[in-house]
Amino acid sequence: MPQLTAAAVLQIGLLISALPAQYILSRWSGSDSTQRTQASKRLIDNWNRFKRTYLNLQAWKDWLIEWSLKERPVEPDDLPGESPAMEVFLLKQNEYFAGSPEPRSPRPLSVKYRVGQVFTHKQEGYHGVIVGWDERARAPEEWLDERYSSDVQNLRNTPHYKVLIHAVDGGASKTAYIPESEIVIVTGVQVFHPLLTYYFSMYFGDQYIMMPWLLQIYPHD
Repeated sequence: MPQLTAAAVLQIGLLISALPAQYILSRWSGSDSTQRTQASKRLIDNWNRFKRTYLNLQAWKDWLIEWSLKERPVEPDDLPGESPAMEVFLLKQNEYFAGSPEPRSPRPLSVKYRVGQVFTHKQEGYHGVIVGWDERARAPEEWLDERYSSDVQNLRNTPHYKVLIHAVDGGASKTAYIPESEIVIVTGVQVFHPLLTYYFSMYFGDQYIMMPWLLQIYPHD
């Protein structure tokens, strides 16, 4: 008796699965043209979401960078080379940029906004979601001196927020560290960012629900 090759086994498996797959698709898509159109749109939307999240090379790079920063302390040479005026850089997992793992308890009355809230940047106009905060700016002195070289409002001593910036049409994923005065809270808006599921479990009502590890850091938000 001739032995089956791997290719033959694969072909037989595809033939066997074809009938139940066709049945499932027909039941899922509906019988009339309107239902089939809606089902096709859902399928395309789900595929696009899957592609942006799991087939996006930049998303995997961001996740690996975020993970590696958690596993080691940040050295001075690691500080971003870009001008902080750009407000877009990789945020370090240490005492800077709302990266401290120390629980924020009790919650200072001076901190107005909460982790999980969605906002619009007052000057730049982009949407984002808050993933951390400091009662006042905590960053290297070089960054603060350049960022607030002409700070007449003394913004460096006001609450600052670590945020994920909404990636428009599959664009580059970005994070930022911004003062409270640049935030305008909005409702009914969801944010896309490859690191979103790292911080939050779901979007519920007007804000995102924190993952358990993040809730331990911000127990009163």
